[in-house]
Amino acid sequence: MKAKSLHYSKRGQAVQIAGRLGEIYRCVSDQIPPAYPCESEKILFIGIDTDKKIDKPVVDFCRDLTPQRARNVAFYLVSGTGNTSELEPVKSALEAKGVHVAGDTLIVHVKNSLFSKGKLTDADIETAVKWAADIVDKKLAD
Repeated sequence: MKAKSLHYSKRGQAVQIAGRLGEIYRCVSDQIPPAYPCESEKILFIGIDTDKKIDKPVVDFCRDLTPQRARNVAFYLVSGTGNTSELEPVKSALEAKGVHVAGDTLIVHVKNSLFSKGKLTDADIETAVKWAADIVDKKLAD
């Protein structure tokens, strides 16, 4: 399966999940923007560390996606708030261009404070792995 696992991670939390998904699906795990552009990806996992807005590099990257670059995109957020409203316009724009947004957005709740970042647990990473497997099994079996 042709896949990529990308992340935009200021705190380094989404990197852990992206790396694990890269191992499982034997695909590139890279930051956004990636070193090499996406081409003919069957699934693109995008992980974002955020408690507020979706940062401009992620929005710009998604704006440039086409069905030729990625047929399916699945998002996960590492967040203390779990607010996905900022992601909705990005998802709508992808769908309007013919890029399918696969599955529900996974929220991995990690409480961050002003002076320290929260830590992902092994259970958090395994939840993300199960979420990705469900998307692959349901969507990509079509």
